[in-house]
Order: sequence, then structure tokens, then C-alpha cells
Amino acid sequence: MHSRRFYLKFAAIAILMVFLLIPQSVILDLVSERASWREQAYQSIGQSWPGEQTLAGPVLVIPYTLTYNRKETAKDAKGVVRETLHEEKLSDALHLLPKQLLINSKLDSSVRSRGIYGVPVYNSAMQVSGEFNNQAVLDLLAENPDKKFQWEKPYLSVMVRDQRGIARPPSLQWSGSALAFQPGSNLSGSNAAAGMHAKLPALIVDAPSRLAFAFDLELNGMRAMNFALLSEDTEVKLQSNWASPSFTGELLPSKREISDSGFSAQWHASSFSFNVSGAMEQCRKGECASLLDRAVGFSLLQPVDVYQQAERSVKYALLFIVLTFGVLILFELLKKLPIHPVQYTLVGFALLVFYLLLVSLSEHLAFWLAYTTAGFASTGLLTLYFGSILHSRKLGLLLGSGLAGLYALLYMILQAEENALLMGSVLIFVVLAVLMLATRHFDWYALTAGNHNGGEKPPITCYNKSQNQDCNDEATS
Repeated sequence: MHSRRFYLKFAAIAILMVFLLIPQSVILDLVSERASWREQAYQSIGQSWPGEQTLAGPVLVIPYTLTYNRKETAKDAKGVVRETLHEEKLSDALHLLPKQLLINSKLDSSVRSRGIYGVPVYNSAMQVSGEFNNQAVLDLLAENPDKKFQWEKPYLSVMVRDQRGIARPPSLQWSGSALAFQPGSNLSGSNAAAGMHAKLPALIVDAPSRLAFAFDLELNGMRAMNFALLSEDTEVKLQSNWASPSFTGELLPSKREISDSGFSAQWHASSFSFNVSGAMEQCRKGECASLLDRAVGFSLLQPVDVYQQAERSVKYALLFIVLTFGVLILFELLKKLPIHPVQYTLVGFALLVFYLLLVSLSEHLAFWLAYTTAGFASTGLLTLYFGSILHSRKLGLLLGSGLAGLYALLYMILQAEENALLMGSVLIFVVLAVLMLATRHFDWYALTAGNHNGGEKPPITCYNKSQNQDCNDEATS
């Protein structure tokens, strides 16, 4: 081919690669759309099943009415200053947090489906126990010796993010007595209203006392579970049959074990870990978000997020197109086999169809099986097509094998989440290095000028004069 014709064709191929970015972006949009449909399916399941859960508490609430005399001074009609006493009443409540809190939870996880989409749900069987003391009551009395306190009936509050998840009414063991929980946390604040509370007998307020509690709670939820750390000494123990957890929250587990049969985790936190008292004070004013955010927990990851994997793979589409087109251009120059731009276009579309097949198949098959099926289909089609347009089955098999190797490397990159960027960068570097080393002796001007017949070897130019003999031997061999 003539030089001018080659450059025009090269420009056309470059424009074609830019044009192929359009269907690539369409496939990326399709992946995002399918992911959003999955979220809608999650929300649909969430309408009939409790959502993500947070357990906070318990909190011991002691309402009281404070009566005190307020002095007022005023001058009478004769100008004499007189003092009068007015009785004032103030209603308030003490909010006490446990001195010790132990939560032992066992989760039975499963998958609920809506159409082709599945979401992990769980049933949690929890044993909650701990201890309060009345030191805050004694301190309040000591600080106000001249004031009269009328103690009202205390209650124990437990906050649950989605109250629908309480499977059955739990029973509270309080200092040896069995008490019933009632719906609603009975706390102020929109974030704290859901949950349950139990009315307690009158407390001892004239001497130190320790108040032990325990209750069992069955709590259903979806996707994630969190435990607010509302104690001076909190310990959370957790076991689940889900094999792919992601630990979240303010603290990571101090101990954890993950296996194919499930996972176990343990958290331990003290009052030094969080400013729980300050958050509790904000919750009293109706702002309980910060209190609920001071939590530890986990989310149930699905083993493979097919849309995330598909999105990451589609981003490598341009690399595959550039490499494939580059190899075809080399064969076109070296073998003097003209390849029409329409054939380049069909090859580009065949490369992109792989990602479309991957997305659609992964919604019904395991990701590895969907990837393998899409890879075989795309590689098989292109192998046959390469053999036809290059007039050589061997060249077709060679290019098809190289493409299959690239797909295998891409799969390894997708699986290596933490090292994906490193592996992808190394892959690009290695491919570029191989191309540069393989073509380092090519005389590109002579190749594109078309001065050689189809049966002749490509010209090789030596740029290192000390290697002239080796280059001449290579050129004549």
C-alpha cells in the first residue's frame, strides 16, 4: 500500500476506536441501570422485611419532679424591700447507661429473592445482659440537699432502628424479677423512637445499689447489623453462617475468624473509646443520630458483586480493542493482507459483545461461569473470523489464543481486588514492552511505503552498527 493510503487508513482506524467508545459507554450505563434495578429490588424486599438494624441500649430512664423554693425580692408601696418565696417544680429525667454490657448474638443468614435479584437477610438470636448502678441518683441528691425530689416510675429503654424486626415480645429479667417489654423506646427524638421499653419497680435512692438485667431478643434484618456501644465496658460477641462479612463502624473486631462455613467476631470497647455521655446528652435533646452512629457491626456482602465486577471489566475494553487492532495492523503490514475498515469495525463490536454477554449471563450464572462462557463465545467467534480475514488458520488460532490469554489475565485482575491496579499496570507495561521489543528493528517507513512484494520479508534496519552482522544474518535467514 502507498504511504498516503496507509496513513489515511490508520487515521480511519483511530477514529473507529474513538467511535467504539460510544457502545462501551452504553454498556457501562447498562451495568449502572441494572445495578439500580437491583437496589429497587432490595427496597421492594425491604417493604416486606425489616431493613438494616442497629441495636442501642439499654438505657435506664428515671423521671423525677424537682420541687424547690425560688426567692424574689421586690419593693412594696412604701419602698421597703421584701423577700417572697415561690415554689417551683421542674420535671426532668436521669438517663443512665450500663456500667457493663455483654451482647452475645448468633445470626442465621439466608437470601431472599425478588425476580433475578437476591438480598441477604438474617435472623439474630441475642442474649443481652449487664449491670447498672444508682450512683448518678446519689450524686444528684448530694448536689441538691435543700430540694425535694419526687421519683416517678423508671423504665428501661432499648432502641432498635427498624422495630418491625422484633420477632416476638422479649421478657426482661430485672434484679430477679420477670418484666414485659412494650413497643416503642419511650425516648424523645425521631431516631430513637423505635424500639421497646419495660416499666420497672421503684429504685433504691438512699443507698448504693447494683441493678442487674438480662433479656433475649430475636431480631430480623437485612444486609447489615450494628451495635451501639452505650456502656463504660461493652463486649459484643457474634457468630454467623455467612461467609463474606464486611466489618464496619467505629471499631474493628478485636478478634475475628472467617471460613467457608461462616464467621465469628468479638468487639471490646470502654468509655475511653467514645464520648458516650455527650452523645446521650444530645439524644435527650432529640438528636440521637450521633448516639446511633457510635456503633460497631458488619454488612453481609454477597460473594461476588457481579455489577461491580462487570463495570471493572468493561473499563478494560479500550485496552483490548487497541491491542487487537494493533496486532491486525502489524499482520496487515507484514503479510501484505489488506483488512477493510468494516472488518475492523466487526472485530471491535465482537470484542464489546463479550461484556454484554458477561453482564447478562452473570445475572443467571455464577460470575466465573458467566465469564468463561462469554470468553469462549467471543474468542471462538474471533478465532474463526481472524483465520478467514488473514487467510490462515494458524494465524487465527494464534490471535485467538492470545486473546484468550488476555481474558484470563483480566479475570485474575478482577479477582485480585486489592492488587487490581498493580496487576493492570503491570499487564499494560508488559504488553507495551513486548510490542516495542518485537518491532524494534522494523523500518516503518519502508513498511508503509509498500516497496516490497507480498512474498518478501519485512525490511529490518539496524541502529546499532556493532550488530550489523547479526542483523544481516537475521534479514537473510
